[in-house]
Amino acid sequence: MKKKSVVAISALLGVLVLFSSRVVSQEKPGANAGGPQPAQEQIKAMQEGMRKWMATIRPGKQHKLLEAFIGSWDTTTKMWWGGPGSPPVVTQGRSDVKWVLGKRFIMEEHHGKMVMPDETGAMKKVPYEGIGMTGYNNGRNVFESSWTSNLGTEMLTMRGGVDPSGKVFRSFGQMDELMIGVIGRTVKYVNRIVNEDKHVFEIIDLHAGDDYKVVEITYVRR
Repeated sequence: MKKKSVVAISALLGVLVLFSSRVVSQEKPGANAGGPQPAQEQIKAMQEGMRKWMATIRPGKQHKLLEAFIGSWDTTTKMWWGGPGSPPVVTQGRSDVKWVLGKRFIMEEHHGKMVMPDETGAMKKVPYEGIGMTGYNNGRNVFESSWTSNLGTEMLTMRGGVDPSGKVFRSFGQMDELMIGVIGRTVKYVNRIVNEDKHVFEIIDLHAGDDYKVVEITYVRR
């Protein structure tokens, strides 16, 4: 946390304490004698709430697990338009991942190509750009991610966890299939750290099956 933020919070706590002392001093002698002082208890509750909130905004050990994704990567994307078992469409790209907002989130910027049908139904490669954010929500004890790209106006969001090894991240979210009129299709996202120079990201369409993989992106450190 920046020094200015610490000073600001400390000042706020000091104001609360000062306010508490003034309120208590203004109470009539003998009021609530031997019992809890309402104003004091309220201030104590506010101070405790502030301390709990402060604990949730600091990066923790779960955030450190995201360090494995930091760097510049060459990507190979495979898409199975015909489902598992069909020939995949393969494209190349690159991603740059960095820490942002005081190492609370990692941000990925991806540039590459996407193979998709045009208005006539012919498959062709088009420029693809995407931006993703991932972090760990201390308040809810869950990893959270978002993804946006130049090929849509939606923001994909997902939540999940990591296995005991700290190497396999699994999240769940929803995806719309507007071409076939499906809204809110449930999908699973799996990100496996192979080693310090490679990880593999998969999208599994749970609406179609538990192992119905539709996208696989292999990241190799540049």
